[in-house]
Amino acid sequence: MASMEIGKLYEIYSTDDESFSVGYLLYQNDDICIFKAYDDQGREAGIYAFKKKIISTCLEGTEYLAKMKLYIDYWKDKDIKTLSMNDLDGEISIRNILEYIISSKSIATIMINSDDDMYTGFVSESDAVSVAMECVDISNAKVYDKIKINVEDICFIEFNSVDNDVLLYAHRNLNGKHDCCK
Repeated sequence: MASMEIGKLYEIYSTDDESFSVGYLLYQNDDICIFKAYDDQGREAGIYAFKKKIISTCLEGTEYLAKMKLYIDYWKDKDIKTLSMNDLDGEISIRNILEYIISSKSIATIMINSDDDMYTGFVSESDAVSVAMECVDISNAKVYDKIKINVEDICFIEFNSVDNDVLLYAHRNLNGKHDCCK
């Protein structure tokens, strides 16, 4: 993978070359890249952390990205929620992101290397090698399973995202926990 520049907008292709994400590169080290991702209308979608080994290509300067920059600019003066990772302290790593998600009691989406399965839910506890996740069904906002995930197997995390914040709001309200999400 070619070197990328912090603050640039990219098309990020991972395991599936048919679909891709669009985002500004916020941070990278030898193992991970973190992007502020945008939906197809240019609205902030979430913070995406990819292990570099699952990124097949990152494109910059495409015609599509030129259009997306305009879409993103359109939303800048609108009164919508903006996303950040300001509360993430210390070294940025998969483990640190998971601890942040646990402490914030938010919903995250995690992809596992071994099967490319995506799990959405609450990361509820952590030990030296794994985390527990209470999986939330996106069709009804109810917890349906509790699984253990090996941290080394995690290749993608979506957190501080609009989709997961809305799911958290629905989960809390449908389950009698009306302490609205921040």
